[in-house]
Amino acid sequence: MERRHITFIFLAASLLLMFNMLNSSNKQQEPPAPDNQEIADLDEDAPNDNGDGENQTDDADAPADKPDEKDKVKYKREFASLGSVAADGGYRMLVTLDSKGASVHRVELSNPNYLSYEHDEDGGYLGNLAFDEADGKGVLTHVVGPGTPAAEAVANLPDTENGLKPGDKIISVNGELTPTVDQLRTVMKQTRPGQEVEVEVERKTSEEADAGTKQLTFTVKLRKHPVEVIKPEQTSLPGASGEMPRRVDHPPAFLTTLAKVGNLSARNGLSEIKGLPSLIDSNWKKTQVSDDEVHFELTLFPSDLEQLGENRKLRIVKKYRLDKVTDETKAAQGFEIHYDLELHNESDDSLAVAYRQLGPTGLPLEGWWYAHKINRGWGSAGIRDVTWESKDGSQFKMFTVYQMVEQQEDAVKNGSDPQTPLYALGQDIETKYSGVDAQYFNCTMILDDEGSDPTIDLAKGTCGPIGPIDPTYKPRTDCTFTLESRAYPMAAGQTVTQKFKIFAGPKKEEVLEHYGLEDVEYYGWFGFVSKPLLWILHTLYAVLGNYGLAIIVLTLMVRGAMHPISRKQAKNMQIQQALAPEIKRISDQYKDDPEGRLKAQQELFKKHKFNPVGGCLMMFIQLPIFLGLYRGLAVDFELRQAPLIPGISWCSNLAAPDQFWYWGDIMPDFITQPGSMFSLGPYLNILPLVTVVLFLVQQKMFMPPPQDEQQAMQQKVMTFMMIFMGVIFFKVPAGLCIYFITSSIWGIIERKMLPKPKNVPVVIEAKPEAVKQPRVRQSKRKK
Repeated sequence: MERRHITFIFLAASLLLMFNMLNSSNKQQEPPAPDNQEIADLDEDAPNDNGDGENQTDDADAPADKPDEKDKVKYKREFASLGSVAADGGYRMLVTLDSKGASVHRVELSNPNYLSYEHDEDGGYLGNLAFDEADGKGVLTHVVGPGTPAAEAVANLPDTENGLKPGDKIISVNGELTPTVDQLRTVMKQTRPGQEVEVEVERKTSEEADAGTKQLTFTVKLRKHPVEVIKPEQTSLPGASGEMPRRVDHPPAFLTTLAKVGNLSARNGLSEIKGLPSLIDSNWKKTQVSDDEVHFELTLFPSDLEQLGENRKLRIVKKYRLDKVTDETKAAQGFEIHYDLELHNESDDSLAVAYRQLGPTGLPLEGWWYAHKINRGWGSAGIRDVTWESKDGSQFKMFTVYQMVEQQEDAVKNGSDPQTPLYALGQDIETKYSGVDAQYFNCTMILDDEGSDPTIDLAKGTCGPIGPIDPTYKPRTDCTFTLESRAYPMAAGQTVTQKFKIFAGPKKEEVLEHYGLEDVEYYGWFGFVSKPLLWILHTLYAVLGNYGLAIIVLTLMVRGAMHPISRKQAKNMQIQQALAPEIKRISDQYKDDPEGRLKAQQELFKKHKFNPVGGCLMMFIQLPIFLGLYRGLAVDFELRQAPLIPGISWCSNLAAPDQFWYWGDIMPDFITQPGSMFSLGPYLNILPLVTVVLFLVQQKMFMPPPQDEQQAMQQKVMTFMMIFMGVIFFKVPAGLCIYFITSSIWGIIERKMLPKPKNVPVVIEAKPEAVKQPRVRQSKRKK
């Protein structure tokens, strides 16, 4: 491989892959993926621990203790399900709702191609059942989503209805006792997808509190874990000296608070109005309207609003609805949850109300050690970032987790309230949507003007970290946004409604276009190259049925189209190799005469028809193709879970490194964990090594032998650059490595087919012989 080509590849790779490292604001190490806890405490009065053992609501804004009115009802905590996780269940997703805060507990996609990479070590998938430790003798289930293996479990006793039910207490799995949630997880980690297990449960014989129980056994066929676009998340914080780490729950998704009621107002973030019941920690009244719709409501009574005068009453209703997929539903449809927020002024007088809506939390951490997202501006995109677009489409912004964490840390150092908003999404600008963006999945709240009250204006929004900042690897910090309405004066008896569509789905081009989220997917400066190359790639896949083969054929097509140029470049470099001895002679001859040396070289080049800049054309053509294909292969959703060799776990995701062998347990942290310049990740990857070996082979085969010590040093530097580039390339997508390997083999064959160059003979100018002087004999004088 010629020197210019190698230099080009190195510089291009450095530009792409070192960019994230050089612009990352954090250089710390990455902890293992957090253990996603189910519900550990369903006590409706239990505080939401924020790490200090205190309620998450600020002390200054904590609701005062007041006697309940006779018509005030305190509801118990309940869960509800919408949709199904079964591939043939008629829905794109399974949505689990929680009456605490009327929030979204979890969203799981039903497409069997959208499997999770975050649960590889968790064993088979039984279902996310909102586990709760009962009495130390079993694990209580609070929800059983349709389509889960638990819902499809087969009873071993006759006349027993199939499927686990909410309220069942799991006693054992395959004969191993499961008295606690942690022990149940330990047992499940020993299982595998596709395995059948025996689950023993204890079930009440009736709904009465003193009802008896019976023991039942079910056969459950486990599956692979589906992708969770939204899930409960925790952060492990280090404990004090000698104490165990603390697990801190993050706030759930789509909480709603009141920013203003009358002349009462709350601070920013999740702070609530002082003196009012907490909308976050309270359990709302749940009504399952149908299999496709659930309502939650919470009423603030006159005793709650006595600061505003007499006969004040405000009822808040949150409605969630999911559309069923039919034969007429297009492939890009069905990834939205219809969410309506209603404010009912049941007072005798008008009441000004403003609400604050929290966005999604707990998006997938897939790709945390090799993420390839890029920001539209300078700086690296994070694992999860906030996106926002104005209603007229004139502005699009991405707020990266790097920026948000850094700003919050600066605010804390300066003594500011950490609840203060860090970034304004679009101050005094109408919002079209705002969302949280991950590597391959996205969750966005889209304002739905149809049916919404036209007077409601959501022109204010902020974004920032949610939950604690990850103490060991800050880019893993969860983040979200809040949307806030202006205070709207509602007349007595008036109801105002704000409608949203919550998109929760894959970042596939046709899906994003259907929901108007095209700007969320970004291919970089050479997107005009990425898109047609990906179109060709998908077309080839439709014919070949394998993306590995499709990438190889696409590479051959690209190299074939550039063959006339690359062949001319190769010949040009051959001439340069042949002229190397003569160029060295001229340099030595005109060592102290730069003008003479340049003139002599130009005459030599003209005589042999050599263009010294002829190799640059190939580089300029390759640069957009290389960058465009790199971006396309790095972010294309179709390559996710696309195997190189079907049926083999190695290289089963062409959008990620090939992950030949897990070495995280034996290699030092500065190699396995992100943040270090020499971070290689927790896996040994084979394809990057093959790529670099081919680069070194080309360098050895086609570089001319050094003519002096300076050239020898340059070649040693190039060899070092190749090895260093291997470090940079170690975490690139496997699909891109296949492109490089194919391209390198093509280059070797292409150069081998050309005739070997013959060195131009070095012209040695004869030096004029010195004129011999006659020897003069001197006479000897006698003394």
